[in-house]
Amino acid sequence: MSTTGPWPATATSTASAPTRPHRWLQPVRRRRWAWLAAATLLVLLGAAAIVRWDIAARREAFAVDARIAHRLLSQRAAQLDAVLATLALVAPGPDAEEPAVRLPALWPAVLAVQRSDAQHPWADAALASAEAQSRALDAGQRHAVLAAVDAARAHYALVLAGNPASWALRVDARRLVPADEWPLSDTGPVRAWLVAGTEVLVLQAGAPQAQQPTGLTPGFTFAKVLATPSQPFELHLQRATGPAQWPWVWLLAWATACAAATAGLWALQRARDTQRRHAELMRMAQAARLNTLGELAAGMAHELNQPLAAVLASTQAAQRLLQQDAPAALHETGEDGPDLPAVRQALGLAAAQARRASEVLTRLRRLVQDPTQGAVPQDVDLQALCEQMLRLLGPELQRRGISASVSGSVPALWADPVMLEQIVHNLVTNAMQALESAATPSPAISLVLQPAPDPAQALLRVRDNGPGFAPEHLGRVFEPFFSTRAGGLGLGLPLCETLAQALGGRLQARNVGAPGTESTGAELVLTLPLAGAAPDAPAAHGPRGTDP
Repeated sequence: MSTTGPWPATATSTASAPTRPHRWLQPVRRRRWAWLAAATLLVLLGAAAIVRWDIAARREAFAVDARIAHRLLSQRAAQLDAVLATLALVAPGPDAEEPAVRLPALWPAVLAVQRSDAQHPWADAALASAEAQSRALDAGQRHAVLAAVDAARAHYALVLAGNPASWALRVDARRLVPADEWPLSDTGPVRAWLVAGTEVLVLQAGAPQAQQPTGLTPGFTFAKVLATPSQPFELHLQRATGPAQWPWVWLLAWATACAAATAGLWALQRARDTQRRHAELMRMAQAARLNTLGELAAGMAHELNQPLAAVLASTQAAQRLLQQDAPAALHETGEDGPDLPAVRQALGLAAAQARRASEVLTRLRRLVQDPTQGAVPQDVDLQALCEQMLRLLGPELQRRGISASVSGSVPALWADPVMLEQIVHNLVTNAMQALESAATPSPAISLVLQPAPDPAQALLRVRDNGPGFAPEHLGRVFEPFFSTRAGGLGLGLPLCETLAQALGGRLQARNVGAPGTESTGAELVLTLPLAGAAPDAPAAHGPRGTDP
């Protein structure tokens, strides 16, 4: 692509510019990710609180059951001591039909009652050793001694030395507490066992290892020695816990509630964003209507002044012709004739009214053609402004299937932001309308920011990939009331040019590529001064700026 005129480096400078497609969508996506992150954080915090509450509740229930189990076992162990002490005190004979023989039938935990004296010594060496240990204790503190522990079957023996006989009980540890009093379910997940030295008596196996929930900790544990010196067992309880036991129903309900609340808040936020976008578009539309009205008045003044000038010139010429022909008419008739005074008066009134109308239009044009009234020049970030415009027009771009992008960067401009917004809005809208009317496949609009040949200025190129301007129309695109679109007023681009001149810049139109090539379309080049550079005075309406 080759060009002539003031933009020789257009193709190379814009071809290498980094492009960020749909940059105007990034704030929307960022807000969406922010909402998603906030919802996720809320779900996680709430889930953590629910899980901690559930774990605390299950731990407390486990602790209560563990304390009950310890108390019951301690009571039953103390009762065994009391039984042995009673047997030693009563000391029934070895052949008597004594209650001790019936004790296993009355108390299932007692498997057998054994007696030893001088004539009947212990046949089991472990029982004899335990009797010796019990007899070695002080008489006032004598108690039974643990002996013959069978860990596999959870059985053990208690021996109490007496005189003249000693007594022993064989006990089933698993049946110490009746099943209807035991606080833990036999098929539950809690494992319970007694530890005496190196011996371990399993009271309750708990859930199989394969069925136990996997967690990061051993779960809930309890360990405490039974409150009896004769049976120094340490009671251990453990309940494995993990994610499988978490309250997933409550967690799902919480996640659903958070998702619903987030969706509602997001919908409310989007409604507010849409309302703000509509308000912003209405503000710009109102400004556009006012500016268009001014451009309309200026155009009408410009267009009407020419015929009024022609009418005034013709009227004055007629007056001069009548003045030149008057002496001849007087010489011939000796009088002006009956119609000449009325003709002169009519021509004079016509000339006066034409001058008056021209003065009114001139004043009107001066009034409406000063768009700088109320303008407040300041530093403007052109890139942010372009992205804001694409965000405002985002729904319309999506509806028409047009992709938009902003690329490049320039320093801050010195301009009135409202006027600059109006220019960018009109240029993008004009490109959208051109693409829609041409039914361009894969329509796209690109806003390219780049430095200008003049270091004190910057360029904004608004391009589309449509058919571009017709060669015969290119020189007229900035003329008021000229439009190739059906129903178009033809004041959008003239208004943009007027505003650009009021900001000390200029606007030019050109075609990109050649018909039949892959790269075609229209391009409008806006040149504006940078912040810190003294802007030129607004240029008067002269020849419209177009690239040849």
